[in-house]
Amino acid sequence: MMKKIKNYIILGRFNNPTGALLLAWPCLWGVIMAKPEFLLFFKYTILLFIGSFILRAAGCAWNDILDRNIDKKTNRTKKRPIASGKLTVLDGLVFIFLMFVVGLYILYNLSLPAIIISIISIPLIIIYPLTKRITFFPQIWLGITFNIGILIGYSCITNNYPNLIILTLYIGAIFWTIGYDTLYAMQDYEDDKITGVKSSATKMRHNSGLFAAFAYFISSIIFSISLLLNNFNLLIIILVIALGLWQTFYAAYTKITDTHKFNKGFNNSNLCGFLMWLGMILNIYIIN
Repeated sequence: MMKKIKNYIILGRFNNPTGALLLAWPCLWGVIMAKPEFLLFFKYTILLFIGSFILRAAGCAWNDILDRNIDKKTNRTKKRPIASGKLTVLDGLVFIFLMFVVGLYILYNLSLPAIIISIISIPLIIIYPLTKRITFFPQIWLGITFNIGILIGYSCITNNYPNLIILTLYIGAIFWTIGYDTLYAMQDYEDDKITGVKSSATKMRHNSGLFAAFAYFISSIIFSISLLLNNFNLLIIILVIALGLWQTFYAAYTKITDTHKFNKGFNNSNLCGFLMWLGMILNIYIIN
């Protein structure tokens, strides 16, 4: 039983939380963009933070079910529980159901607009693993899907649908995701050429780092515009630009052969997402 629980933990990537955190930061940005009272901020920050881990776990399990034959042929993924046979497809579906039950409780505590947006996101999550079979830019679909939390977080506080400022932040986050997920995809470049998996890395090849850098640069500009429109302090804008330039230069100088740099770049984006959120909190509750 303990071995199976351990495999479930690995299946949901609870042992490797970076992806869940990259899903969480946009949710929390959306909350803080609404400039809520502190108790309301605290409530929905906790709910959406937990929800991010649950949603990511279910998404990873679904991805592993669909990609089990591809994962067997990829060095990075061949030891995943379903690909290696430690868990069955049925085990994966049971795990998804359990995550769904927990997710329903979280959903019950959200506002109606946030619930509707969350439900709309479900088909996007289901389709995402299939996009790498039909397009070289599944990172775009991931960006659209992964950052819907911005819209949900904002709607939780305001009980309204997102306005143009929030949609601008959302577009910036899509580019941000394209940047960090291109770096992430670069680690599978050699295996993906063999298995036929499509990604921005297999399309851009030796220009993948520059492509990621371009996405990061655009995201920092759009983030800055959104925060300016929402009357955030100039210090926070400078912080966001600095973080964007750091990620941009790191990606620009990352080559397809720099295997030691891919995960670090991915983790750098996680840190930048946190620092941007922290800066926004300081702006709303301390500096302002």
